[in-house]
Amino acid sequence: MDKLNLIKTKKITILFIILTTAGFLRFYNLMHDAPYFFNPDERNMAIAVTQFRLPDKLPQISSCLIHQIGQTSTDIEKQNPTLQNCNLNPHFFAYGQFPLYLAYVSDQLAKPVINFTIQQPTANKQQLTTNFPSAIFWLRFWSALASTFTVLFVYLISRKFLGFQFSILSSLMAAFSPGLIQSAHFGTTESLLTFFFFVSIYLSIKLFSSLNFSHLNKLSYLKYLTFISLVNGLAIATKLTGLFFLVPPVTALISAFIKATLIKQGKTYRMIFLCFGMTIFISLGSLIFSVIFSPYNLIDFRGFLGSVFGYERDVAMGLYEAFYTRQFVGTLPIIFQAEKVFPYTLGWPIFILGSLGFILLNTRLAFYVILLLLKKQRILGVKNQEYKKKFKHHLNEFCFFLLIISFLIYLIPNAFLFAKWTRFMTPIFPFFSIFAAYAVQQIYHVITNLLVKIQKQNLKLKTVNFKPWLYTFYFVLCILLILPGLMFVSIYTHEDSRLTASKWIYSNIPNNSYILSETANVVDIPLHIPTYNLPPPAYKLSVISFDFYHMDDNPKLFDDLINHLIRADYILIPSRRIFANYMRLVGRYPKTTKYYQLLFSGKLGFEKVAEISSFPKLLGYTFPDEQAEETFTVFDHPVIRIYKKTKPMTEKDYRDLFKI
Repeated sequence: MDKLNLIKTKKITILFIILTTAGFLRFYNLMHDAPYFFNPDERNMAIAVTQFRLPDKLPQISSCLIHQIGQTSTDIEKQNPTLQNCNLNPHFFAYGQFPLYLAYVSDQLAKPVINFTIQQPTANKQQLTTNFPSAIFWLRFWSALASTFTVLFVYLISRKFLGFQFSILSSLMAAFSPGLIQSAHFGTTESLLTFFFFVSIYLSIKLFSSLNFSHLNKLSYLKYLTFISLVNGLAIATKLTGLFFLVPPVTALISAFIKATLIKQGKTYRMIFLCFGMTIFISLGSLIFSVIFSPYNLIDFRGFLGSVFGYERDVAMGLYEAFYTRQFVGTLPIIFQAEKVFPYTLGWPIFILGSLGFILLNTRLAFYVILLLLKKQRILGVKNQEYKKKFKHHLNEFCFFLLIISFLIYLIPNAFLFAKWTRFMTPIFPFFSIFAAYAVQQIYHVITNLLVKIQKQNLKLKTVNFKPWLYTFYFVLCILLILPGLMFVSIYTHEDSRLTASKWIYSNIPNNSYILSETANVVDIPLHIPTYNLPPPAYKLSVISFDFYHMDDNPKLFDDLINHLIRADYILIPSRRIFANYMRLVGRYPKTTKYYQLLFSGKLGFEKVAEISSFPKLLGYTFPDEQAEETFTVFDHPVIRIYKKTKPMTEKDYRDLFKI
């Protein structure tokens, strides 16, 4: 018994170390880009949080909430004039209100504690509000925390299929996945959605395992149904795509029904009625919880529909081609993700092994389906209860079906959208960790079985202990699998490349210089750096944020470009957003393509004097990832290029160069 407790303690300790490591990787330098905060989705969410206002006096809060629901209660306004400024409507419906309220409430609860800790008296305010940096912090805090606990549920799900060491391996890979580390450093919805998805899958597996239609324990299955409804409701209240998370519990119920039918656990019509009833319970429960935690989707239904099923839908589906989606023109679903998303967000080792594991799982599932079809009649008619029990054990393979369906139901719809942003794939990154661990387990078993056969056939090798070699192989493999994550976290160990570029500009570009830059970046470079030794007040730069996006459609813009080139002392490329996307569409953007071709070749009369990057690196080795889907790099580590004029040209010279 003591030995068993010791083993259990060791397992818990190992898991705790992995979770602690995952937390460190996600919380490390959480405010890495303060005070600028470059992620536009995060900025929009934080702005929505800053619009929330509640009365400072507790008795007025209940009246405020009632007023917010009704929006027509003039009596309350007359009795409490301050309620006219009360607001819980985010006026932002690209996402649900749950993460916004979570950040707002966290900030309000933390303020008294912080003020008490630093012995700072609380200001006498009439309203409870949250400022922009605080909103960013709490959005990121919950994002990092949710991502950390996702690693725990990766382990718990893996334990349903894998041995302990391979379940630990899956959680280790999830802890070090670059995509999960990056999403945790932004206060967007992806980390919360991923967490809810895996909790839903885990609870669905528990529901599937607990359902026994011949001896139905109402308290047991009601517990799981309620928790599933809560989790899925929170997911929908976070983002509407949380509706996909209803698929795992419904799949679990269908699988449980098929299993029960094959082993005759009860009357068919009764089981159908129970499964249908539980599906309705989960659906209605999820809807109720989603309304509770994201009420303005219903209260301000017109605003919700206009956002989610208007502009947001049109951009995602390509019905409206926004300038920031041109990287997706002509791209192929699945192929694009396999080239531009998964190798960078997972690392090549996890991506390759995960893909292999997915294939092996599907092969195994197909084998059991064939076995089921071949032995169905024998099983239904056999009287040997022991044989029935054995076959019932094999039907647990439906758990694999649950995992695969959950993966595909999220992958396929999002992969086939026109807008194939990296964030759309975030909730399926942890699946690759589970699939990869399964592949490693199968490879491990094949190798060990092969070594056993070799030892039996060769007596000289019978006394050789191959375990140290296997452990060495396992250790090296672990290093390879976590290496991309170790490299990626280096991005947050030094300053943002935009900050470095700004300092370079202040130190190297002369006063009154004319700089041609590009529009539609989150912020313009150079940044204002309060803590940096800025040049004297007389130092001024003329920075032109030029609209290259529409130059081929607007002849006036091309004329403006020629004038800017004549005057420009420097050319600044703040990211790859334009040249990488437009140069591959020469037919649509001939002038823009020609501009970058001339600039990069030096024919435009400018020479590159600086290229500032912040690629993932480790021990002196750098992994350039600028070829990834652009949002993977431009939000936290874009490459900035600076060119200096070395050969002045006339208007005629430039126009001659642009002749196509």
